[in-house]
Parts: sequence; structure tokens; C-alpha cells
Amino acid sequence: MNRSLSRTEPVAPIRHMDGMDVGSSPIEWAVCEESTLTRFERQTMPFLGRLHAAATQMASAHADPDELVQQTYLQAFEAFELLPEGAGLKVWLFRILARTALDAAGQGNRPGDFVLQPTAQSSQGVFAERVPIPGEHAARVTQALDLLRDEDVSAALQCLTDEVRIVVYLADAEDFTPADIAEILGIFPGSVRSRLRHGRNLLLEILTAAAQRQGLLDWRHDRVHTN
Repeated sequence: MNRSLSRTEPVAPIRHMDGMDVGSSPIEWAVCEESTLTRFERQTMPFLGRLHAAATQMASAHADPDELVQQTYLQAFEAFELLPEGAGLKVWLFRILARTALDAAGQGNRPGDFVLQPTAQSSQGVFAERVPIPGEHAARVTQALDLLRDEDVSAALQCLTDEVRIVVYLADAEDFTPADIAEILGIFPGSVRSRLRHGRNLLLEILTAAAQRQGLLDWRHDRVHTN
């Protein structure tokens, strides 16, 4: 912060995300000491971009991603002093975001259920890279999948059920472990691993079929077409 804050002085609006205005600071009406505020912003603001990307994926038709992020930061600040030292901050923030998204969608009693929204901003290539490809044809299939368009991967993701898709997203786009995802969504780690395995295998089938339909993968001649 560039100036000292009194105990009753509101915090100025925050602009992040490459100049995009995500609204006033979630803690603008908070009454706090400068040390608490500074520590909160220093530790949590580096996750703003990832939380916004995830909120865009998790938002229901009636929820605004910016509002989800703002509510997430407000709730996080209110509980910040109770967070144990050394606790996983990213997992904690994503758990708050997940619960906020569920509540906004009216699914507060159904952890793990989201409707993911495909967007041009999402890194669809990440999912194709994480799909397991076993067997002697692995290199060839990998090469073919690399030639697929982002739209193909996005369409493949939409073939997954909501509960499977959110697990795949958190694992492959956010690099969360199954244990982390279980904590975020409030489900058992075994359920996470099962959904992740099922989702990745199904993605492999769908993407391989797409590559064949587009002539990128030709099993008859044992080759990949790059043109």
C-alpha cells in the first residue's frame, strides 16, 4: 500500500488482470490494521488471475465470474486471521471459490457439481497434453492430438459430465493433486481419482476419434498427416 490506513479508512479499488477492472476491492469496507491488510493482499493477490480463470469455468448461467471472485476474497479476508500458519493458501482459496460458485448456482448441498463454461480464454491445449496414451502407438497419437484445434478439445470436454469435467479441470489446468481436489470439492480422494481416470480416458477416445475424422491419424497406413 502507498499510504497508511486508519482503522476506519476504506481501501481504494483494485485493478488487476492486465488492466481489467474486477471491481472494488473485496475488502474495501473492512476495518483492519495495515499489517493484516498488507499481509492478506501480499499472500492472496498472486492467485487472482487463476481464481478468475477458474470462476469463469465454474460460473453458472446466472453467476458473474467477477462477482464470484469478489465474494471469494471477501470471505477469505473475513477468515484470514483464522487460517493456520503454513496452510495451503491456494487450496483454501479455491475451496472458498468452489463453495461460492455452488451457492450461486443453488447447488450448495451438492459438492462437486458444476457447469463449466467453455471460453476462448481457457487453455484447452493443457487437457490434450495430459491425456494418457498407452501402447506402441503413443508417439503417433500424441503427434496427431497436437494438431487438433482448441475447439476440438473444448468440444471433447463438453462431452464429460459436469462432476468429471471439474475434476479434470482442477487437475490438468490448475495442477491440483487428488487430495487437494477432494478438499476443494468436499468429496473423497478415491472419487477424485476415479473421475480423473474416467475423464482422461474418455477424452483420449473422443480426441483420437476427432483426429481420425479430420484425417490427422490414419491407422491403415500407420502414419500421421500433418497437412
